[in-house]
Amino acid sequence: MENSQNIATKNESKNNNLGKLDKKSIYLNLGKYGFFLNHNKINYKIPEWLPIDKIDLEIASNLIQHKLKYQENKKDSNDSE
Repeated sequence: MENSQNIATKNESKNNNLGKLDKKSIYLNLGKYGFFLNHNKINYKIPEWLPIDKIDLEIASNLIQHKLKYQENKKDSNDSE
């Protein structure tokens, strides 16, 4: 966990904005339960197996798009029942 704290300190000392997706910023934040991404006022959990220091704009965008696609598919399957 010490490594996570070092990364959090690094992120707090500089801007934790990873870049933009669909003209909205993606932020890497440290919360009560660990690191998460924030995009368009929605929080996205980062998988535990993914090292925080490897997260960049491309990986963050992929995580967000995957989650949005999953939610869309889940909604479509519930509508058809």
